[in-house]
Amino acid sequence: MSIDFTPYVNLRVYDKDPGEVYLTAIDLMRQNVPQLSVRPGTIEDAMIQSFAFLSTLAINRINALPNRLIEGIANLMGVRRSEPTYATVGVTVQALDYAGGALEAGMILEHSYSVAGQRVSEIYETQNSVIIEPVTPVLGANPPTPLPTAFIQLAAVEFGQRRPIAENTVLTILNSQTVIDSAVAEGDFRQGSLGENDAQFLTRFATQLQSMSAILATAQQIESYVLSQFPFVSRAKAYDTTDAEDNRNTNAPAEPGYVSLFVYGEDRTLSLFERNLIYADLVSKSMAGLQMVVLDMKLLPMTVSANVKIERNADFSSTLAAIKASLAETFAPNRFSLNDEAIRKSMIFSAISSVDYVAFVQDNLTFTCEGTTSDGAGNRTFNEKGCLPLLNLENSVIEVTYL
Repeated sequence: MSIDFTPYVNLRVYDKDPGEVYLTAIDLMRQNVPQLSVRPGTIEDAMIQSFAFLSTLAINRINALPNRLIEGIANLMGVRRSEPTYATVGVTVQALDYAGGALEAGMILEHSYSVAGQRVSEIYETQNSVIIEPVTPVLGANPPTPLPTAFIQLAAVEFGQRRPIAENTVLTILNSQTVIDSAVAEGDFRQGSLGENDAQFLTRFATQLQSMSAILATAQQIESYVLSQFPFVSRAKAYDTTDAEDNRNTNAPAEPGYVSLFVYGEDRTLSLFERNLIYADLVSKSMAGLQMVVLDMKLLPMTVSANVKIERNADFSSTLAAIKASLAETFAPNRFSLNDEAIRKSMIFSAISSVDYVAFVQDNLTFTCEGTTSDGAGNRTFNEKGCLPLLNLENSVIEVTYL
C-alpha cells in the first residue's frame, strides 16, 4: 500500500500570536457555554491568558521543527550553514603619557569615509582589555622616548561586509577614557559576512544532494558544486576540454579528458591550501578518467578615459565620486559578469550613465586592459581563459564638465 503524502503538500505554519489564541479560546468556550462572559481581571481571564501564552510558545517551537529537522539532516551529511561574522581589524593604541594604563574592553571607535560626497561611519568595538606597560623616558634623548603603545583587536558592531580599513588609517575614539589618545589600524583587516538565509542554505544543501546522486562531469556542474560547497569562493568558472596548466589561451586546442576551474575569493585570491582543498574534493567526485585543474583567476589591470557631461544643478565632487563608485562596482572582480570573455564598451557607458545628474557620455570614451585584444568595435576580448578586470581608478581619467 502506497503512502498518502497529500496532507503534507504545501504546508503553512500556524502563525498566531497570544492575542489571537486568546480570542479563539473564548470563542470556543462560548460555543459550549453561550452565556459565558469573561471580564478582565478575573481568575478565568488570567487563566485563559496564561494558556494562550503557553500555547503560543508551543506553536513557535512546532513551527521551527521542519527547518531544524532539515538543517539537522544537512549537518549529518556535512553541509553546515555559513554563520554571519563580524569584520575585524587590529589597531595600535598610544598612551597619553609614559605611565601607560589599563584599557577596558568595550571601547568604541569610528571608521569614517566619504561616498559620493556623503560621510559614512562604521562603528567598531574593542573585544578585550589590554594593559599598556609604562615606559621610563630617557632624559635628554633625541628624538624623545616614544610613548608606550599596545595592540588590540577590534570587531564591527554589526554583521556583514564593511569598508576595508587600510594600514595606518587613524580611527576616531568615541567614548571618553583617560588612557590613550590615538588608534592606528594595522594591515590585518578581515572582512565580515552576512551568512546564509534559509533559502540560500536550502539551495546549497539541494546542490549537495544532487552531487551525491550524479558524478561531476561537466563545467556547469563543477561551477555550481564549488560555489555551493566552499563559502570562501565568490567566483568560479570552469572550461571543458581545457588543460590550463599547459595552455590557457582562449584559442588553445581542445584537450579531451581535462576540465580547468578558475576560482576567486571574497576580494582576494585563494591560498594554495584552499585551491588544493577544492582540487582534492573535485577529484573524489568527478567522473573516472577526468583530469582536474584548479587555478586562480587572473586579474587584468584596466583603466578608463571618459569625458562626461553633467547637469547644471549637479554637485561636481559628489557626482564625480558617484561615477567612480559605479565603475568600481561594475568592474569589481567579484561582480564582473563571467558570461562573456570580453569587456564591452557599452558596459562602461551604462555604468556612467546610470549615475544621477549624468547627461551623457561623449563618444571619445576609451579604455585599456592588459591581456586583451581589440575587436575593432571598441570592445576588448580576453586573450586567456579565467580572467577578470581589475579597474585602476587612480590611473583612469574621468573628465566631468557641466552642460
